[in-house]
Amino acid sequence: MRRKRRVVITAYGAVAPQALDAETFWQQVRQGKSSITHISRFKAESTGTSIGGEVPPFATSFLHPSGIKAKRIARHTLLLLLAAEQIRPELAKLPRLAFKLGIATSCFSMIGDSGAARAESGCDSANIHMIPQAPPHAAAGALAQFLHRPCEAETLSTACAAGLDAVGRAYRDIQTGRYDALLAAGTDSALGMTPLAEFVKAGMASLRNSTPGSASRPFDAFADSGVLAEGAAILLVEELEHALMRGATPLCEIVGYGMHLDTDATRPGSGYTASMRGALDDGEIAPGEIDYISAWGPGHPVLDRVEAECLREIFAGLCDQLPVTSIKGVIGNPLAAAGPLQVVAAIRAFQEGIIPPTANHEIRRTGCQVQVPTTALAQPHSMVLLNAHGVGGANATLILKNSASREHTYAD
Repeated sequence: MRRKRRVVITAYGAVAPQALDAETFWQQVRQGKSSITHISRFKAESTGTSIGGEVPPFATSFLHPSGIKAKRIARHTLLLLLAAEQIRPELAKLPRLAFKLGIATSCFSMIGDSGAARAESGCDSANIHMIPQAPPHAAAGALAQFLHRPCEAETLSTACAAGLDAVGRAYRDIQTGRYDALLAAGTDSALGMTPLAEFVKAGMASLRNSTPGSASRPFDAFADSGVLAEGAAILLVEELEHALMRGATPLCEIVGYGMHLDTDATRPGSGYTASMRGALDDGEIAPGEIDYISAWGPGHPVLDRVEAECLREIFAGLCDQLPVTSIKGVIGNPLAAAGPLQVVAAIRAFQEGIIPPTANHEIRRTGCQVQVPTTALAQPHSMVLLNAHGVGGANATLILKNSASREHTYAD
């Protein structure tokens, strides 16, 4: 049997609510500090909710060398480029590169602004930039222009699971020898009047307008729903020997990936069981080797309960001690950006030897029979399993191994 190539992550960049860089994002997660605030970019009150996870204002002068104009691209594309800027020096060292992007939505900010302008001034006010920016794949073209790297690119749109799927697809393509290095990223910005109103109507947005900092409550008995957010994260994924030959330091190893559609339409997230089993089987990993779970845990009563039930199906009695965390208590749900942001948090947790807390978790919701730490645990660990779920039934699971732990060997 052909030996599997080992795949590592060597660099990352991140943009998240109230965080313009990866370190600020990590410190929020580490401290369990909520970044959910009242939305400032538009008057959201008429939607029924006025809260969200907003990326703070930032200068766009970093775009100038590329010739890209901030007003001509969608906001999720702009956030992606801001995350990519953080690892530009590392990318310059690579002669060949390709992209895997995960995006759940479209240019909602442009669509909303254009719709409002037409309502006020008629069709002559339509935005001429919206059509080229509407396809999710437009972000890949902008990234190539920004990095001055025309290359192969693929955009996945498996709803909110797309970002984690992008990392998983990068892992698979490097493992099988198609590439030596890939950029994998997730980005989304659905904070606009129209999408926010639709999320409220669907019961997928918290109405805790008076206390935004405590609105996102994963696995908590008092959660009313999740909180919509925006963000982006980008990862440099490489074959191990390729990384070592160029002097890069592996930050973690990807050792398993699985994906699966829901198996029961009445239980959103029911496909987690199959995606987790697929990831464990892919890496030839026993459930007892997993040290903690980075759950999707969006703070939605049904989604949290189904994920907890699926964790019980896979880990059984191990769930009585296995820490289960969710970064969404801190950042809300930035859709396809969430999975790659979970990866960034997992890498930093490896490096610091802690398991991060879950913000706003106070009383465990009935049916969520998992252990949710509310303070950071000083607990060095070797392996973490990450979950992601998307509306429409997409589920993805990724398993990461600490680069500082004993090497995992593949069977020949």
